[in-house]
Amino acid sequence: MPSGQQLRYRINQQILDHPFTDYWDIFILKHQHPLNIALHLLGIGFFYGLLLTAWICRNPWLLLGLPLTQLIGLTGHLLFEPSHIDRQDAIFSWRASFCLGRLLLRVLQGQYGADIRQRRELLHNYQSSRKFDQSTGTASDATDL
Repeated sequence: MPSGQQLRYRINQQILDHPFTDYWDIFILKHQHPLNIALHLLGIGFFYGLLLTAWICRNPWLLLGLPLTQLIGLTGHLLFEPSHIDRQDAIFSWRASFCLGRLLLRVLQGQYGADIRQRRELLHNYQSSRKFDQSTGTASDATDL
């Protein structure tokens, strides 16, 4: 059975073995579909819009709606890009929050598409260099034959 750390770094049910140890790389591979990305960006916009509205209206009760903004991004995974979603990241985690901010920045800079292409190529090269078993989603070194 995989450890908790291995589960948190899973990309999806088909890709269990990969070379990535930085969560940003995994985050990118979980967020490739344009509509999923758009829904995440919409969720970020609603989050900051709700914060601003609560501050302008001096109504702290509006802050109770902040967790609902995450449902927008989760809907993107449900409808367009099924991937492993760690429960802690879905509720709240600093690593997910950091990656969402970085996603927004990279999209605004026009660099997120290049990030996706680079991680796909790294994953493809890794999988090509290993004996990959599609049925289990795991790999072993080609020299293990």
